[in-house]
Amino acid sequence: MIKTNQKNKQNYQMLLFKQKTGLSIEYDEDNNTFQFQKLPVCDDIAQFYQYAYVYINDIILFFGGGGWDNKYVYSKSVHKYSIRENKWMIFQNALPSPLLYCVAILSEEDNDIHIIGGLNDKHTMISTHMKTKVRVWDHLQLVMICLFIIFFDQTQMNYIECDE
Repeated sequence: MIKTNQKNKQNYQMLLFKQKTGLSIEYDEDNNTFQFQKLPVCDDIAQFYQYAYVYINDIILFFGGGGWDNKYVYSKSVHKYSIRENKWMIFQNALPSPLLYCVAILSEEDNDIHIIGGLNDKHTMISTHMKTKVRVWDHLQLVMICLFIIFFDQTQMNYIECDE
């Protein structure tokens, strides 16, 4: 759920994704009304559910998942949905192994994403803990880091080029 304040209005936005269904639900607390809007879901993630997800800087990252496509399919992909741009992106084979029914938690303190537990492609419960940096998946984080380094070094009269 995302709280949005627009001109002293209290609005809340909830996003729901399951397989090929995407839905934005906005609640206007002042008028006690709901607005619903269908969201696109890319074909690559449309068959999946049972994935972990985390919300960061107007994007949602989806890790792994499972679903039916003539047979049960397990994913080790990471999908990214940009709320602002209303666009999807896929990172192929981004996880070390297929994973479903896992949980993703954002640690804002150190900008890490923790992916915990779940089932593997043999439907066996695993006790796994993977940790990844937010900047790996969100290019805005990379840009902010590069800008900080360039700004800091310009005050020292040095210049550093940043690779993306």
